[in-house]
Amino acid sequence: MDPVSVLRSRLLPVLERWAEELALAHPEMQVKTWDWTVGTLTDWQGHDFGIDCLLPGRPPDESDSVALSVAFKHLDRAPLIHSADVVWGHPSGQCEAELYAEPVEFSDAQVERLMARLPGLLTALKVALDRGHPPPHLP
Repeated sequence: MDPVSVLRSRLLPVLERWAEELALAHPEMQVKTWDWTVGTLTDWQGHDFGIDCLLPGRPPDESDSVALSVAFKHLDRAPLIHSADVVWGHPSGQCEAELYAEPVEFSDAQVERLMARLPGLLTALKVALDRGHPPPHLP
């Protein structure tokens, strides 16, 4: 099975279930999952999956979204898990949590590790949502 099919069957149902739980816990927010191809016209040749949470009523100079995302690249040759993280949207862009400092090869073993560690990202997303804004910058 190709990497995207593996991830659609393993990762996407988990993200969809978590998005439903988050939407129930935070009815004031828009919560949605995504599953899309990225970089088809570049060397990237990737795919992203994630949960996006849109916080209402934010002024333009504050981040109004935070997302849990998992990104893959080079699916056409030597697939890599590029990143798995929780990041605030513009203008903050602050990272709440990340699972990988560097990309890792896509393999059954790495998918198992990703799935085992993914609940930590959900916890980070919940903490971010409960706080309602990016963490303060530390010097």
